[in-house]
Amino acid sequence: MSAESKAIEKRLKLPTRSKSRKLFIIAMLVYPVLHFLIFWVYINSNAIYLTFTRYIWSSGKFVFSAADPFINYKMWINQIGTNPTIQNMIKTSLGYFPITCLISLPLSLIFSYFLFKKVPGSKIYRVIFYLPSILPVAVLAMSFRFAFGKDGFINPLLELMNITSPTWWGNSSLTPYMVYLYCIWAGLGFNIVIYSGAMSRVPIELLEYSRLEGVKPFRELFGIITPLIWPTLTTTFIAGMSAVLTVYQQPYFLMMSTSGAYNTGTIYLYIFANYANTLQVPQVASLGLLCSAVWVPFIFLAKWLLNKFDSDVDY
Repeated sequence: MSAESKAIEKRLKLPTRSKSRKLFIIAMLVYPVLHFLIFWVYINSNAIYLTFTRYIWSSGKFVFSAADPFINYKMWINQIGTNPTIQNMIKTSLGYFPITCLISLPLSLIFSYFLFKKVPGSKIYRVIFYLPSILPVAVLAMSFRFAFGKDGFINPLLELMNITSPTWWGNSSLTPYMVYLYCIWAGLGFNIVIYSGAMSRVPIELLEYSRLEGVKPFRELFGIITPLIWPTLTTTFIAGMSAVLTVYQQPYFLMMSTSGAYNTGTIYLYIFANYANTLQVPQVASLGLLCSAVWVPFIFLAKWLLNKFDSDVDY
C-alpha cells in the first residue's frame, strides 16, 4: 500500500472516543441501570421469594417454608373457592375491566370526536372533561360522594321529579356501581386528551376528501379515524385492563375505609390494607403474584388480538 493510500485511510478513520466522552456515557447509564436492578429486579424477585416464606416471630425473619413452599398459594386457592368475601372482592375487581375498556373507552372516543370536529363550545367542554384528571383523587372522590349524599344536589333533583332517592352509599347492591360510575366520570378527561391529540395528527387532506365523497360522521369516526389512531386505542385498552389489578384509590377515598365495605373491595385494596402487617406480608405477596399470573396472560392475549385487527399506520 502506497504512502498516499495510507494517508487517505487514516483521514477516513473515525476518531476514537475520548475518556471524557466514555465517562459521560457511563454516568448517564449508571442511574437507569441501578434503578432497574433495585426497583425491578430486586423488588420483584424479593416479592416472589416472600410468597414461599412464613414470618417467624421468635427470630423476626421471613423463613423459607421448606415443608410446604406453596402453602400460601394453596391457602388462597381454597379461599377463592370457599370465602364469599374474597369471591366478591375478585368479582368487583373484574368489574373494572368492562367499566374501563368497554364503557369509558368508547365514550371517550365519541366525546373526543365531537371536540375534534370543533363543535360550539368545544374548548369549554375540553376543560370540563379534563378538570377531574388534574384534581387530587381525594378531593374529587369527596366531591362525588357529597353530590350523592344527604346534603348533595342529586337527591333534591330526584325529589323534584317525584323519585325516591335510594341509599347510594350504604347498599351492597348499589354502592359498587356508584364506584364504577365515579371511575367512568373521572376517567373520561385523560382519555379524551389522548384521543384528541391522536385525532389532530390525522391528515386534513384525508378528511376533506371524505367530506367531498359524502362520508357521514359515523362512518368517518369508525371507518377512517379509528383505524388511524388504533395504536393509541390499543395502548389505552391494555392500560385499562391493568385496572383489575391496580385499582384501590377510588373505593378507598369514596368509602373512607380499607375494609371494602358494601362489596367495594378490590384485590389491590386488600393488599394495601394488609401489607403493613408483617405477619400478612407472605400472604398478600402470594395473592398479588397469583392474580398477576392469572390475569397477565389475558392482557397479552388482548394485545395480540388487537394487533391482529389493524397494524401501525404511518402518516
